[in-house]
Amino acid sequence: MLSNKKFKTYNQDDIENDFKKLGVEEGDTILIRASLGAVGRMDSKANTFIDALLSVVGKEGTIVSLAFTNSYFIRKANPSDAFDRNKKSYAGALPNAMLDYSNSFRSKHPTCSYVAIGKNAEFITSEHDENSPAYEPIRKIIELKGKCILVGCVDNSPGFTTTHLAEQDLGMLKLNVFPTLNTVYYRNDKDELMLFRRKDPGLCSSSFYKFYAHYVKNKILDTGYVGNAYSIISPAKETYDIDLSVLSNNKKFNICDDKDCFVCNAGRWDRVHRAPFYILKRIINKFKK
Repeated sequence: MLSNKKFKTYNQDDIENDFKKLGVEEGDTILIRASLGAVGRMDSKANTFIDALLSVVGKEGTIVSLAFTNSYFIRKANPSDAFDRNKKSYAGALPNAMLDYSNSFRSKHPTCSYVAIGKNAEFITSEHDENSPAYEPIRKIIELKGKCILVGCVDNSPGFTTTHLAEQDLGMLKLNVFPTLNTVYYRNDKDELMLFRRKDPGLCSSSFYKFYAHYVKNKILDTGYVGNAYSIISPAKETYDIDLSVLSNNKKFNICDDKDCFVCNAGRWDRVHRAPFYILKRIINKFKK
C-alpha cells in the first residue's frame, strides 16, 4: 500500500486523516518532532502539515515542537549569533515553519526554546528562559495530558523528550563533564547582549530507541503512517513515568552503542575513565585519513 502512495501529492485532508488514524484527537496537546521530507510531497509542504495538525486538535488543542538552537562548545561564542525570537532552529523545517506563524509563541531559553501554537501555547512557553531548566515545558505538556508524536524520524532521531526530563529529575544531567563550556549569547528583556552558560545539556539521545521496548511492553505506543512516514504516538505522562522507572533502575541505560559518541565515551563522569582511549582512537583515525 505504501508503494502506491510514494509518488502521491498529499493535501491537507490526507494529512488530517492520517493524524486521526494515528490517534490525534480534538483538544489534544501534541508534542511533535517530524522529518517532513519523509512524509512525501505535500501541497504546501510544512504549512500543509502544520495546518492539518492544527485542524485536528481544533481550537481547544495545542501543538508544540522543539526549536532548539546551537551553542559554542569550548570555542568563543559569537555575539552576532545571539539567540532571539527569530533565530533559526537546527531542529528542522517543522519548528522553523511554526515560528513563522503569527500566532505562535516561543520560549526564551537561549539553547532549548520551544515553539507552540494553540490554546495553551503561551502557558507552555511562558517562564522558560535563561534561568529555567531546559526541559521544563515538557512537564507542562504532561500536566495537560499531552501526547508525544514522532513522524518519519522514529529510527534516525529516536525517542521522546520526556526522557531528558526524567534525566533532569533524577539528577543525571550532573553527569555531564564541564557542561558550562557550552555558551551562547542572548538578548535579555532590555535588549542587552548577555552570555549564557548552559548547565544542563541532555545526555545522549541516540540511545533512546532502547526505551521503545518498554513502551511496547506497557502497551502505550501506537503506530501508523502520516503520508509516507512511519510514525508513533504515546501519552506523555505514561511515557515519562516509564522513562523515570527505567533510568531509576539503571543509570547507564541511556548509553548508546556508538564507539565514536563523545558523550557516551568521554563526556559523562561515569564514563570519563574511557576518555584517554577515546581521544587516542580519534587521533589515530585522524592520521589514517
